[in-house]
Amino acid sequence: MLRLLTGLWVVLLPLMLSAADIPVMGTEGESAYILADSIGYGLHLGQFEANLQARLGGPAKISYDGGRSITSGGNQLHMSALQSVAADREFIAKAGVIIVILGMEPAEASFADSQRELMRRLKLIAPRARYFWVDIGATISTHVPSWNARNKIIYDNASSLGYTVISRYKAIFGPDANPLSISPGRNFPGWGTEAGYGGAGNVHGFDAELSRAIINALDESDARAACAKPIRIRSYVLGDSIAHGLYMDGLAQKLEERLGAAAFINYDGGRSIISPGSQIGKSALESVEIDREIIAGAGVIVIVLGTNQVEPSFIDSQRQLLQALKTIAPKAKYYWVHIGATLAAQADGWSARNKTIYDNRVELGYSVISRYQAIFGPKADPLHIVAGQEFPASMVDQPGWALDSIHGASAALSKVILDAVTPGACGVGN
Repeated sequence: MLRLLTGLWVVLLPLMLSAADIPVMGTEGESAYILADSIGYGLHLGQFEANLQARLGGPAKISYDGGRSITSGGNQLHMSALQSVAADREFIAKAGVIIVILGMEPAEASFADSQRELMRRLKLIAPRARYFWVDIGATISTHVPSWNARNKIIYDNASSLGYTVISRYKAIFGPDANPLSISPGRNFPGWGTEAGYGGAGNVHGFDAELSRAIINALDESDARAACAKPIRIRSYVLGDSIAHGLYMDGLAQKLEERLGAAAFINYDGGRSIISPGSQIGKSALESVEIDREIIAGAGVIVIVLGTNQVEPSFIDSQRQLLQALKTIAPKAKYYWVHIGATLAAQADGWSARNKTIYDNRVELGYSVISRYQAIFGPKADPLHIVAGQEFPASMVDQPGWALDSIHGASAALSKVILDAVTPGACGVGN
């Protein structure tokens, strides 16, 4: 039997994101329960309970036991998943979100039958909860055939057993990775083989990436739930000259049509979070204070800032801005638009700033929208902007709004913003 190690996790702590500043979002007071093996232990060490509590507003608990399966105990709690369900019945009954991270241990006579029994017991206790199952992302060469088979069962049973699959394998290796065809012995990016499993490859790690994937899945689930109701959401866009282009493209009207309520765009060419621009002469922070009443009524807030690099610390300015906004609109859904400009002299700095925007999304509680990919396609990497790359000529905006490797492509960006705030589950967007 494969027994998952639990003593190596201290070296993984620097990879996890702090939850100290994450705002409360989502359904107020919704609690979460994670039923897991040693992968759950990694999330626990990274304080993911605090992330979930901040995201959902209610208590969170991770029940982990390294080396356990649905039917057999592990080496910490010495309880099977089924036994933990019975022990945690009172907490589970109040949970609005339940996430299962099980399947690596080949202990069940029939994994599919064990899955059904586990879901049956969980849903008897919490019939109204949202359920998620994390696929297997480990790559130890000797176990890959059985893990591929189990991932197929996890995906095949999602509809009939009523859960959404979250892919740990894709969280580690990227969106094009196929969890039904794990590469035997493939090491996690930048890692060597993990000792103690009788074959090349890895089991543990990349917990920050999995935590992001879980948060993203909750975001998508919230969006689908919202789509079941008539959409009436006010929106607010706070930006620099890129937001001016969105204003000229008519994004405010498009948002009003899409979300069914008033939209407002606050732009100032050349400004940053802390410094004013050339039109209204206000920094982003100053505009937040001026627009308090508008922001307080917004359910969607889109930030288009970062191109103008004047902050001594962009990270600190980000935190300051989000704190100011969320003091006013704590329940709004937040989005931050990646930098898409390509001027050669600044491309490296913008790539670094895009990495900051991406890395802080869990801690600061926003989703990322990529302007760079809106311009150059889904395979373009906003963390490695191609210096001096010309925008497609077809993306020149209206007369007077030139294409100069900073401005332009506003219609393309408007579309991805609209798709992000009202995803495909609503019958619109991608």
